[in-house]
Amino acid sequence: MPIIQISARDAFELLKNDQNSVLVDVRTFEEFNFVGFVNPASFNNRLVLLPWQLFPAMNENPEFANSLEESLKKLFGEEFQEMKIIFICRTGGRSNAAANHALNLGYKNCYNLIAGFEGELDKEERRGNVNGWKASDLPWRQK
Repeated sequence: MPIIQISARDAFELLKNDQNSVLVDVRTFEEFNFVGFVNPASFNNRLVLLPWQLFPAMNENPEFANSLEESLKKLFGEEFQEMKIIFICRTGGRSNAAANHALNLGYKNCYNLIAGFEGELDKEERRGNVNGWKASDLPWRQK
């Protein structure tokens, strides 16, 4: 089964209405801390913050597969590979790579959030105004 591409609004509705879904944010810890992240309160806190790449070298996180499995088992128990996993990053590239990796690991329902958390650049070369989670006026917060 291929990766399902999903919009921010559709992802939010899926997370709110399907208890067998989870959002996995694969941005860096620095992005979580300085840019903000999805506020999961409206979907029972089913959010996993798990970097796909590690700053500053942006090498692939060697613990990604183990940490993903561990996090999903905590949330869903032994049925963790059947859950709907929506991957999100800044603009959709890293999350698509992480979703493909998860699919290869045996996860059955992998989604990529199109345009990610911040989306494409606007005319002033700023993110968060054109598309993606923030521009869709969906719940998010900063630490």
